[in-house]
Amino acid sequence: MICRPRITTANLLSQPGIRAVLILSTLVLLYATYGYLRFYRDPLSVFFSEEHGFDRTYSKTRQAEADLFLDAAKADPASSRARLGKARSQPEMCAVFITVGRDVEGRQYIDSAVGSFLANMSRAEREAIHLKLFFADVPNPETQHKSYASLVDADVADDILTYPATLPGNVKESKMKTLMAWASDRQNKHALERKTVYDYAYALSQCVSTTNAPYIAIFEGDILLADGWAARTLKNLHTIDTMMKDPSRHEPQRGQVEPGGPNSWFYLRMFNQERSTGWSGGYGFRSNNVHIISLAVGVPLFLILLLARRFVLPRHVARHLDGWVLFLVCAIAVPLFIWLFYASGKASLLGAPRGVREEFFGCCNQALVYNRAHAQDLSDFLMAATTHDRPGRSDMLPKDFAWNHGLARISAYPMLAQHAGRVSAIDTSNDEAKRVWSMAFESFNPSQLARDHIRDVRELYGDAAALDMETRDQSMYM
Repeated sequence: MICRPRITTANLLSQPGIRAVLILSTLVLLYATYGYLRFYRDPLSVFFSEEHGFDRTYSKTRQAEADLFLDAAKADPASSRARLGKARSQPEMCAVFITVGRDVEGRQYIDSAVGSFLANMSRAEREAIHLKLFFADVPNPETQHKSYASLVDADVADDILTYPATLPGNVKESKMKTLMAWASDRQNKHALERKTVYDYAYALSQCVSTTNAPYIAIFEGDILLADGWAARTLKNLHTIDTMMKDPSRHEPQRGQVEPGGPNSWFYLRMFNQERSTGWSGGYGFRSNNVHIISLAVGVPLFLILLLARRFVLPRHVARHLDGWVLFLVCAIAVPLFIWLFYASGKASLLGAPRGVREEFFGCCNQALVYNRAHAQDLSDFLMAATTHDRPGRSDMLPKDFAWNHGLARISAYPMLAQHAGRVSAIDTSNDEAKRVWSMAFESFNPSQLARDHIRDVRELYGDAAALDMETRDQSMYM
């Protein structure tokens, strides 16, 4: 009779390879659990959750603040105006919200957008920013846009723009017909592109022609701005002006837009989505050259461990590095963890370092602040594009302009704007509209933002402005 040794748990656990498998499995399970709990917002992460990735956390809080402010302003415009005031005659920034009526129930997006622009703002900030609301509906925004009358009556803006009221008389009739034709031709995407590009160009030109503000902000009507956005953005703009004075920078040249190069800037980006800042290759195993990196790490590591086992490590340690352990570590664990690094998502693992820096990539034009020096030229460039067979899109054409003129494009982190729209004004699908989204915005802490806001106001305008803001906020809704 042949007696086979009895296999027990103790016997199995005495095998170095078995222990290594258990350790690796435990580590991967723990990391996967952490990933599903922490990285579910990142659209470029393997742990992204379609169900919860677009959950509103800070934006829900901010919208509540915005709506509360706007409701109070609508109920008592005089009181709101007395507390906050309007822009001074020489503002630092001209800001325009471009809006068209949308088929949504309840509030129009522009209501919350304007509320977030103003909520918790100090009087000093408000005086520094000239606010225009551009109702771009044609032919009659008063009847086509549900929020027109209420926002006009609330008197929160410095200027209300409409095509019927502002187009020059000698071209008004012909231009209105053209705009109406573009807006109504929903079967021709180029017609709608012409309308949106023209709207953008018109908003820029209105700021240039009616103010002397050195900075011109163009906001889409379906965004939310974080508490303290104005003071922080003005500080960021001052930082950019200082950056551009570096004597090592060169005069703008076509296509020469590498960071550290041009001595003139084009725009400051206030919104970006993580889909634009992640690893370029996705999370497939061959993406981002994971297979090549794994070989570059695994082979040298195998040789090092092999030599260490034979010549360096004590015998009682070396016996734990048998062939199975070496194979598991170098051929399985190394590729697996390198893949997990990329598959977890760049935004989730590394995030975006705080600060102002040059970036010539990024998505969308929900919130951009332009350098006045180039605003009119951009407006002319966009106007000309509307005459082309393929006009292009209002979010891509400014990038072409910047490249053609060799201008620096700047981003400031953390981003202070969120795209809140779910019903598009340009026939983008609702599913795609919701994916234009900043996960980092949802991670803001309201209390920390409030403290940072007071600090920024104090640094820009002094102790009196910060104290006035604190006192006013305490009594705002009493």
